[in-house]
Amino acid sequence: MILYFKKEEFIIKLFIIPTICITIVLGAILYTLHPNDSSQITTSKKSNENTFYFHKSEALTASYSIINRRLRSSTIISFGESDKDVRIVNDSTFTVINYVDWINHEGENKRNYYSCTVIFSHNCKAKARNLVFME
Repeated sequence: MILYFKKEEFIIKLFIIPTICITIVLGAILYTLHPNDSSQITTSKKSNENTFYFHKSEALTASYSIINRRLRSSTIISFGESDKDVRIVNDSTFTVINYVDWINHEGENKRNYYSCTVIFSHNCKAKARNLVFME
């Protein structure tokens, strides 16, 4: 049995259909081999989500522990609770101006104002620089 095709059907069956199939297969292969740009964008978004953003209140609280270590032989009564004098330098650095009420060795109540720069590291630990007690 001999099949006769029209000229358009012959061109479609002989050239266009195989070309489309080859294009789909090659596209799938190249897609799997090429780095996925959207996954890199997603990855960078995820890494940005893991970035810690610190707040004034956290810097103020971190300054408490820094002052506690500095005045370890004294009895600390209280700290100033307001973060209105905390200045933001960047996402992880703050300048804290606050006060501490404490009792000295003679039993006298003292209030000292202090200023320090609180710097948070990537592991969320804080350190102080430029710690100054003001008279």
